This record gives sequence, structure tokens and C-alpha cells, in this order.
Amino acid sequence: MKHASYKPSLLFYHVIIPITFGGIIYLLFRVDSLMMFRWADAAGIKPALDNIRIYCMTMQMDSLSWFFFSLPDGLWVYSFTSFMLIVWDLKFSRHSILWITIGPILALGGEIGQAFGVVKGTYDSTDLVLCLIGSVLPVIIILRANKNNIQIKELFHGCKKQV
Repeated sequence: MKHASYKPSLLFYHVIIPITFGGIIYLLFRVDSLMMFRWADAAGIKPALDNIRIYCMTMQMDSLSWFFFSLPDGLWVYSFTSFMLIVWDLKFSRHSILWITIGPILALGGEIGQAFGVVKGTYDSTDLVLCLIGSVLPVIIILRANKNNIQIKELFHGCKKQV
């Protein structure tokens, strides 16, 4: 692959850090019935995690509810979209577009489905906004930062244009 040297840093900054940060928010501030807590138990870190959670649960959550409940969703969409962009070598084509947009489609579609009662869960406009931001931001940040290293294929014509 021609431009593989930029991939490790893109993966670290745009996939690993955001998904880890979202996971930490879940582990410290969300209910312990989530699957991540079973993973923590299997890894043997649940007792230590429970001690940290006791301190974290004393924090004032009312004014930061978006941080605890909506930001992890936005970070997941950001990470997934970034990952797909990186996997597809930062190129949009008729083959890559579905894969690059599948995270946003699932996240936004799920939230809109909740609004109409089609998907189980509670609709939250903040979730929708942060998932939308998490869908668009990686395209803007990654493609702008790497505009000298990539080519964008026209979606249906296959002609290459230098960005």
C-alpha cells in the first residue's frame, strides 16, 4: 500500500484513543450491568474498578449528562467511521462508501428509530447530535490532515482526482 506509513498514527489518534475514552466513561459512570463489566470481571480488574467507581459516582452528573450518556455514542461512531476510512485507504468509491457510512447509518438510524418507537430505547436529541458530529468529523479531520497523501475517487465514475 502506497501510503501505509500514516496508518498507525491515524489508528491511534482517531480509533484507539476515542474508543478507549468512551469505554472509560462507561466503566466509571454507567450502570454495571453493561457487557464491559463482565469483561472487567473476566480480566480480574472488577474489584479495583468498583473502588474507583465509588469515588466517580459522587461526582455531580446532572450538568454533565451529555458527557456520561451521549459522548460515548458519538466517540464510537467517530472511531468506527475513522477506522473504515483508514481501512479503505482514505478513499471514497462506490465500493467503500457503504463501509465508511455503515457506522453512521446504524447510529443515526437507531436513534431516529427510537424517536419513532421502531427501535427499543429512549430517543435523545443530544445522542443524535453527537452521533452526527461523530459521523462527519472524521471525514473532515482525517481527509483535511492527509489531503496531500490521498486521492478521492469519484463515487460512480472511477476517475481519479488529486486532492
